[in-house]
Amino acid sequence: MKRRAVIPVAALCALLGAGVFSWWKARATPTPPGPAVAAVSTPMPSAPRVGTPAPHRAVLTASPTSATPTLPPMPGSLQDTEEDGSAQVDASGHLVVSVDLRRLFDYYLSAMGEEGLPVIRERILASLRAKNLPAAAMEEAVRVLDDYLAYRDAARTFAANQRGAELDLGARLESLRELRREHLGPWAEGLFGDEERVDAVSVERMKLQQDTTLSPEERERRIAALDEQLPAEYRASRDEALRPLRQQAVERELVESGASAEDLRQHRLATVGAEATERLEAMDREEAEWKRRLAEFRSRREALGQSEPNPAARQAAVQRLLFDSFTPEERLRVEALDAIDAAAGAP
Repeated sequence: MKRRAVIPVAALCALLGAGVFSWWKARATPTPPGPAVAAVSTPMPSAPRVGTPAPHRAVLTASPTSATPTLPPMPGSLQDTEEDGSAQVDASGHLVVSVDLRRLFDYYLSAMGEEGLPVIRERILASLRAKNLPAAAMEEAVRVLDDYLAYRDAARTFAANQRGAELDLGARLESLRELRREHLGPWAEGLFGDEERVDAVSVERMKLQQDTTLSPEERERRIAALDEQLPAEYRASRDEALRPLRQQAVERELVESGASAEDLRQHRLATVGAEATERLEAMDREEAEWKRRLAEFRSRREALGQSEPNPAARQAAVQRLLFDSFTPEERLRVEALDAIDAAAGAP
């Protein structure tokens, strides 16, 4: 089973960033997940929120042996995937409203377009029932879900109305923050609190980067102070993601300063361990072979450009050379590199 990924990535960046992520695979052992953060129960409203939108209440075919509606097969995008997120309760049997609960909702909501919202809502409810939550927690989960769906509708309307409006990023984020509290009340903190703190720090960082009155030292000091306001889990994830880039930067400096292959090997052994060092060295050999093949292809392509005067015949010959020299995935990488070189004005 595979875990469904919900974060889009630009194709060109993915192609050219393959080396960074391949480097990260070369570590000796995967970094174990960080310790679970103790769940804190978000205060629950004493009564259901008035005006829960009725359209989210699904009417589906009921099974003759159960009151639970019969759901159609999972949509294609969710097949062969593992459910993301979770639903937790505190010691008193009430729902813990957290980003994990939001991830559970979003896992099923990511299939919007493949099936209607009433069906998706019933899928979420079926998942919650299967977790055997206490009665109070289940009731709270239904209310949170419907308020969350109402918020999503309002957020889409807000985004449509703001197109072309002269609002800076900070103002837009603050408007979203207010919209969440309008629809979700005290639950907004559990579902979005950490994300909002990260966004607020990002906005302040941008302001500092654009402040020409600050010296580089003062700017770095203030940015470091801002980073201390980030959630601990976010800081750990960011540092983990940046570690391969920092490793590459250090290795580049070592090579540029005249370090030998043995010096580089010893550095890797000390920083990532023996197994990862072997994988990195294998990747170095693969990258060197790739560069050799790319250089050979470009040389032969240039020769075709000089020897074949007919443009159509020259283009056909170049395409044959490309197909003969690389796999489909490699051809995409070659085309991406050519596009970057063209944009940079490279010959």
